Amino acid sequence: MSRSSKDNSLTRYEEILRISVLYHQYLPRAGQLIVFSSVTRKEKAAAANFIKNIKFTLKKMDKKNREFAKREFFSSYQPDWWTKYYSRSTYYRKRYNAIKSFLENYQPC
Repeated sequence: MSRSSKDNSLTRYEEILRISVLYHQYLPRAGQLIVFSSVTRKEKAAAANFIKNIKFTLKKMDKKNREFAKREFFSSYQPDWWTKYYSRSTYYRKRYNAIKSFLENYQPC
């Protein structure tokens, strides 16, 4: 892998991590957005739209990449979940493909 493609891959990984962190911050719990008194109606609507956008993006992805992305970035985090299923090289290849597919389908709000 050339230096520039490695840098591009890292940038994509950083981007999906940023999206994942925001998703978990906005994630509805028990069907309700976490409500703090300082959160405005506009901010709640933006959070709801962001979550909808993530779910829509995941639906547009093919099943293999969607399931991998959900497990890796959009479920409760378990760092070594993949060790039961994949070798390290297969994990990184699948992660790369899932990130690429997600970002190709993602349209920011």
